[in-house]
Amino acid sequence: MTSEASRSLTVKSLLLPLLMRPRITQYIKWIVYLSLIVNFGIYIYDDWIAYISAMASDALWFKVVEQFSTSIDMAAWLGLVFLFELETYALPDEAFKKGVAKAIHTARIICYLFVIYAAYGYTALALDNHKVTELVDLTELCQIADQGTAVQLDVVTYTQITSENCGTIPADTPFYQIADDISVIDGRALDHVQKLGWFDVVNAVAWLIVVLLIEIEVRMQWGDRFDNSTLKFVRYANTAFYGVLIFNAIIWLVTGYPVYVWDAFLWIFGFWAIELNLAEWQEERESKFIAAVQ
Repeated sequence: MTSEASRSLTVKSLLLPLLMRPRITQYIKWIVYLSLIVNFGIYIYDDWIAYISAMASDALWFKVVEQFSTSIDMAAWLGLVFLFELETYALPDEAFKKGVAKAIHTARIICYLFVIYAAYGYTALALDNHKVTELVDLTELCQIADQGTAVQLDVVTYTQITSENCGTIPADTPFYQIADDISVIDGRALDHVQKLGWFDVVNAVAWLIVVLLIEIEVRMQWGDRFDNSTLKFVRYANTAFYGVLIFNAIIWLVTGYPVYVWDAFLWIFGFWAIELNLAEWQEERESKFIAAVQ
């Protein structure tokens, strides 16, 4: 590794010591990858619960897609991790003939399109959270008990309103409906959901920038451009946007979403595994380059 990469304070420089323990590093990496797959299943379940609780049975298809934006996002990100793992570690450089490289890059473009669409979904949901109708005739939840209506308590929690629980659900007037949702929500929960919706948007945009910077670094390493001002900028910028992602995770922690925190750090660690692959791959390509010129 170049001395510059070792001196600079970036994510990659912090990960370099792990290259001294390759077996442990691989165990950690695959534990993270398997955890991401399990996490994906949890988010599919959460989106399904939100769908059956908040969406009408005749909802337009694009509204259903928006509701499942998190699951779509997760599937695309899993695809990106898998494809980056192939290019930066699993496959040797010699395997990247024209057809293989084209297939991997095409698949990655498809994943990017889904990730961008998911970011649009987060933005649309955040905007929808501000399209509210006040239910002026609704003064207590028991008025709509046993009608198949749910009350939204926070970003992910919905409770079906029944005659048995309507007097104990922690909600108070005024009540609202968000956009085309059939669920109801009180003012306190609405304010909470509106604010955190924009953190989802910031998080999605930060991830788009992180993966774009990783893509740039991969392309630079294929061109054996290991030590220049552009690469330094890419690594410093990447580190800064990882900082944004960690800040968002802290926000979710203090607002009571430990699963979101777990998810955030799983994905950060997943892409740090790719960063580590890049560091190891750079060492290998530098060694080949030096051997070729001697």
